[in-house]
Amino acid sequence: MEIREAVPADAARIHDIALTSWMDTYEEIYSERSKAHFVQEAYPQEEVVRAIRTAEEARGEYFNVGLIDGEIVGFIHAIDVEGTWEIVRLYVLPKYQQNGIGRRLIRELELQGASPIEVYVESRNYKARHFLTSYGFKEISETTEEVFGQVEPVTRLQRIY
Repeated sequence: MEIREAVPADAARIHDIALTSWMDTYEEIYSERSKAHFVQEAYPQEEVVRAIRTAEEARGEYFNVGLIDGEIVGFIHAIDVEGTWEIVRLYVLPKYQQNGIGRRLIRELELQGASPIEVYVESRNYKARHFLTSYGFKEISETTEEVFGQVEPVTRLQRIY
């Protein structure tokens, strides 16, 4: 597997990975209305391009992609929020999950000096919570958040090393 910085030309593939992964992950959690809203509103390519360009220009932002045989199969986007790195996006295509790609993407962030790292995940996303805690993240708190018109409990996890 190769990891490299995302470039604006990756935006369409990143968009497709986000939609595919999100729909697979949240099929049982979100209502049909919320899922339709997500598909319509989330990850517009121009927003992905903006995030990639910001990460290219700023030291407080990180946007990398993971590739297998030259094909992007996952990505991570993290921002520095007052000294704590927050993973705002981490997706791996379902057929490539559980192959160490997510761990490699996070590890690359750590190698860049990011610590502590936080992530917020829907509390009913047990697969993501298990993945993160198995990698050393600790559950810190839980709150509720409205996501695409649906109120969901959200767990905050943190990794300090």
